[in-house]
This record gives sequence, structure tokens and C-alpha cells, in this order.
Amino acid sequence: MKIVRKNKKDKERREIYKNTEKMKNMYKMLRRNELLDQETRNYFNMKLIGSPKDSSISRIKNRCIETGRSRGIISAYRISRLRFREYMKMGLISGVKKISY
Repeated sequence: MKIVRKNKKDKERREIYKNTEKMKNMYKMLRRNELLDQETRNYFNMKLIGSPKDSSISRIKNRCIETGRSRGIISAYRISRLRFREYMKMGLISGVKKISY
């Protein structure tokens, strides 16, 4: 059950990021706009600071969609290197062969 919880939490973080990305970029742009007065710029800075902490891209962790493993992820397939190797041996991944001598 721990694996499911980690993947669920990661999915929630991705959703939060996706929903707040446009607003955060707009706040950043308005915060840097020197044509606006300082009070308005400070207002947008406070809005940016007040955004949820899970809305940051750095909080998203690539995880294996099957095992929940966070290290050794093949990003094109979103599975861990261990699962990738198993599937490769079984021939389930097309276009990939094991190189052996």
C-alpha cells in the first residue's frame, strides 16, 4: 500500500503544479514589470509567496508507475530500470534488445 500512496501523492503534486503554473508565471511576470508601481509589484510578490508549496516543479519526483521506485527511472517509459530490464528480457518492449557478447 505504501507504493500506491507515493504514486498518488506524486500525481496530486503534478495536478497542483499543472493547475497553478499559469498563474505563478503571470505573477512572476507582473512582479518583474518595472512599469508598475512598487506597491502593485509587492502585491504580486505576496501572491506568489502565498502559493501552495506543492505547486513548485522541484517538488515533483519521477517515480516508476508500477513499483513507486524513485531512482533509476527510464523517463521515456516512466518505469524503473529493474522493470525495464525484466520487460526487455520478456520482449514486451519493442525495438530494444539486450546487448551481450
